[in-house]
Amino acid sequence: MRETTAAVPGGSSRWAAAAGGLAAVIAVLAVAELSIGQPMIAPERLPGVLFGESGEPLERLAIHELRLPRLILAVLGGAGFGLSGAILQVVLRNPLASPELLGVSGGASLAMAVVLLLNVPVVFSLHPVVALAGGLGASVVVLLTSRGARSPVEAALTGVAVAALLNGMIVAVISLAASSGAVQVLFLFTVGNLSNRSWNHVELVCPWLAAGIPTALVLAQAANVLQLHDDLSSSLGARTLQLRALFVVLAASLVAALVAVAGPIAWVGLLTPHLAGLLVGKPDARLLFPASMVIGALLVLASDVLAKVVIYPWEVPVGLCTTLVAAPPMLWLLRRSSAGLV
Repeated sequence: MRETTAAVPGGSSRWAAAAGGLAAVIAVLAVAELSIGQPMIAPERLPGVLFGESGEPLERLAIHELRLPRLILAVLGGAGFGLSGAILQVVLRNPLASPELLGVSGGASLAMAVVLLLNVPVVFSLHPVVALAGGLGASVVVLLTSRGARSPVEAALTGVAVAALLNGMIVAVISLAASSGAVQVLFLFTVGNLSNRSWNHVELVCPWLAAGIPTALVLAQAANVLQLHDDLSSSLGARTLQLRALFVVLAASLVAALVAVAGPIAWVGLLTPHLAGLLVGKPDARLLFPASMVIGALLVLASDVLAKVVIYPWEVPVGLCTTLVAAPPMLWLLRRSSAGLV
């Protein structure tokens, strides 16, 4: 797939016009996220249950202790995965780059599998650090083994091979801990799961995103420079290798924090930058980064609502639903690419 962000004038005005509509859709999905579940709460009763003293104690407990943290994690998770994918695709100049194909998600998941199932004594607050170490280690392997790749597709295939190896290692860890009651929990974790998340999980992930997201937005212009050929960007004063490494670490830190609390939610980092590129109309990271965050938040939130209703009253992991939601637009983009339109 070639770059989706062909230069089109007026990208900022197109993004401004679309942002309001996307925000409205996210608001509607947020109401659905808070309303659906056991017990079901009618949307018109939400303000009273959320801000007042109306509603049954079980309803207030469900809203304040379960659904509100889950809503926040869905929005933050989507924004973080979307931004991470945009960073990687821009600074690596590879439209197929994503946390999954760079090994970040798989490495972080493997590290968390070892900690959770083999009872490694790591305190909860350090889980993102463990996930970051695993994600960075795997991404270094992918980057080193794909250095001689002659095309983005060849580099992506290297990432697929490493991801398959990491998944095999996760299965091996599960086998070692087969007698553990946490295996079922890990299954949900490895495909991406937002159910039964609490304010502790929100507090764990917020500092990482509060540091990473503003940093990425501030450095967006530097990311634009990295889209140029290395010789040209160096002539403009950019230390390309160091700057590119900084961005990869930044993207990995966003993903690691989210994987530590919600697991590897697939497709978001790969798809959202392409949709954002179509929306903003030009390859400007200053527009692409925030657009990817908003679209990523919408995608994960929509997927989590679907996870609640697809076999209601039971739920499925959100990672399975992101595949259902993201696969059709990804196939459409691939068709556009093969037709020479992307």
